Amino acid sequence: MINTAQGIIMLILMTLSSPLYAQELSGQWNGSLQTPGATYRVIFHIRENGETYEATLDSPDQNATAIPVTTVTRNQADVKLEIPRIGMIYEGLLSDNRISGKWTQSGMTFPLVLQKAEPATEKKE
Repeated sequence: MINTAQGIIMLILMTLSSPLYAQELSGQWNGSLQTPGATYRVIFHIRENGETYEATLDSPDQNATAIPVTTVTRNQADVKLEIPRIGMIYEGLLSDNRISGKWTQSGMTFPLVLQKAEPATEKKE
């Protein structure tokens, strides 16, 4: 039988561990992709659509907007975004409103950290 103190401790532990998997993926995610030739701002717009996600990519420094992300996969904290049209795969780990991962394109891999934008700074669509 669980006494009151044990029950409170269990409740606290459940509350502290739940943010690891309850982080919201929907929103605007901003990052800077550093390549040997240049640094490019990248912005992912991710929306939840029922049980799945949809996303687009903007690259303002290349005047590219609303590039459709073909595949958005989330498995707990693991996130994967794919755009076969440009040969791009981004894989990262979601934690504390950041996705830390790697951008792979044309056989080259670069680190990329995406930071979730505050709602007031998100681009209106």
